[in-house]
Amino acid sequence: MHQLFRLVLGQKDLSRAGDLFSLDDSEIEDSLTEALEQIKIISSSSDYQTNNNDQAVVEICITRITTAIRETESIEKHAKALVGLWDSCLERNLRPSGKDEDTPHAKIASDIMSCILQNYNRPPVMVLAIPIAVKFLHRGNKELCRNMSNYLSLAAITKADLLADHTEVIVKSILQGNAMLLRVLPSVYEKQPQPINRHLTDLLALMSHLEQPEQYHLLRLLHVAAKKKQLEAFSFDSPESCRATCAQCFSYLHHHHGHPGKIVVVLSVLYTCFAPGASLELEATQIETKGCLEAGSRNGLWRAPTCLRSEDR
Repeated sequence: MHQLFRLVLGQKDLSRAGDLFSLDDSEIEDSLTEALEQIKIISSSSDYQTNNNDQAVVEICITRITTAIRETESIEKHAKALVGLWDSCLERNLRPSGKDEDTPHAKIASDIMSCILQNYNRPPVMVLAIPIAVKFLHRGNKELCRNMSNYLSLAAITKADLLADHTEVIVKSILQGNAMLLRVLPSVYEKQPQPINRHLTDLLALMSHLEQPEQYHLLRLLHVAAKKKQLEAFSFDSPESCRATCAQCFSYLHHHHGHPGKIVVVLSVLYTCFAPGASLELEATQIETKGCLEAGSRNGLWRAPTCLRSEDR
């Protein structure tokens, strides 16, 4: 380990910590893994949460390390140590205090999160990071959860298969109010449909409480499920809930009339989920839904998606 890192971390010398920024990134790059391991030891000490000097030293060193990793593009080399430090934060209290101030370990987790997860397009890094990342979704820190959800959504674009093993955890987070993760579900459905199928009714119950972008991601999920003919797992508690969902779908449909791609998604859901015959006890609502669909078609507002037209079903 570089002698300045050894001095600052070994003696927890706050007065010299700032000098780390005077060193070239290439000069300290070989020392980063060892420095991260030393930080893990310091942050795991029994008095770390009350030791302001140690916290300041760790904060400065993490900033210097993550900067060097980015500048030298050496994330894959140091990912194991970085994720190891990140994981150690899960063993500590991450809930904000009464003043909404992050705990010392929540600060560490937040400081290194972007350094790890901005590399969502690097599979070797994501293989290490995602199993740890999803654990932060249920640790009582809303800000960490929100930022984590943003990065997981990006990861789903390129490496949905790595998220698929954690579908159950993701769905539970959504049902607990983390609607941002709805955008992940259409991507992971292909790999892990069953955890989602089990909760389709609960997920659709969220519809009236969602913002329009979130509604669209939920409708995309139902569209994917419809194409896979998995909507037999779908049910409503009452005609009222069915009618309310139909109303939400039609409202979305009319609002996005100029977006053909979005129209196809919503129509696929309506034709598949709500057409008469899908559920006898809801027949009246389903007939009404079919009437609205046919009226819109006659008026030139939309056409049933080819794969869902009555003659093909």
